[in-house]
Amino acid sequence: MKSIKILGNGTYLPQNKIDNKYFNTKFNLEENWIEKRTGIKNRHIAKSESLENLATEAAKKAIENAQIDKEEIDMIIIATTSTSKIMPGISYLVQKNLDIEKCMCLDILAGCSGYINAFDIAQKYIIAGSIKTALIIGAEVLSKYIDENDINTAVILGDGAGATIITATENKQYASYIESIGQEGEMLTCNNNEKLYMDGKKVYKFAVMKTVENIEKLLEKNNLKIEDIKYVVMHQSNLRIIENICKKLNIPKEKTYINLNNIGNTFCASIPIVLEKLFSQKLVKENDKIILLGYGGGLNLGSILLEL
Repeated sequence: MKSIKILGNGTYLPQNKIDNKYFNTKFNLEENWIEKRTGIKNRHIAKSESLENLATEAAKKAIENAQIDKEEIDMIIIATTSTSKIMPGISYLVQKNLDIEKCMCLDILAGCSGYINAFDIAQKYIIAGSIKTALIIGAEVLSKYIDENDINTAVILGDGAGATIITATENKQYASYIESIGQEGEMLTCNNNEKLYMDGKKVYKFAVMKTVENIEKLLEKNNLKIEDIKYVVMHQSNLRIIENICKKLNIPKEKTYINLNNIGNTFCASIPIVLEKLFSQKLVKENDKIILLGYGGGLNLGSILLEL
């Protein structure tokens, strides 16, 4: 059975770091107000770094960790919600920055969980035999689209990039379950030259209820139980959301890696950033089964079952 495996991961976070003290002063908040409601203490904000810079640096680290020649990459696919370019796409700029002579480039605009869509598309190209190796990137410079006076978004969002390299292999289990709910997309929007808007209460309810149903369907379709899964790698949106998903799935919080406390909500970059930590800290090993879970703008929702 033809399948895919992860060869390497890489991340890049801007050097500029902003802690909660800045927002406590700006919004006249109590010392622990933000952390109690979101779990976030710090976030990285790009000053001079562009979206393609962040994506390229994460890609370089992924290539280094994968120990492959860059020319082995047949596809670059990037998920982002914060591009301001119509042409060329960010993936093309990454190809140029990496100086890869020939590969397929593709940008995905699918909300906060776009990395899930990008990963699944790359997997399908590999299974079809069109390519062998893909570089998948989630990257954001959300700071450019934040209304600094909107407490609902300013205190939670951060910039960053994560990259994953996958390649063809045999006999590894893989499955995905991706849903789109465009009828409710007004919950989380950002139009050209405007600032990001989020209805926090509605997004919270969607995130907690629909994600659990999505994972349960994924497990059912593949005759698995949650106990068979080593880690559920969730989009790092809000600590309360993550804790409630764990509660409804009846899993301990330790079964999902949490790092939003130091980087905030990085939308498309959050899942690959967590993946890099799982691998670099040797928290997963070959043949472990993990689930990648994304949810957010679109509305978009998806999970991937992956045997390492």
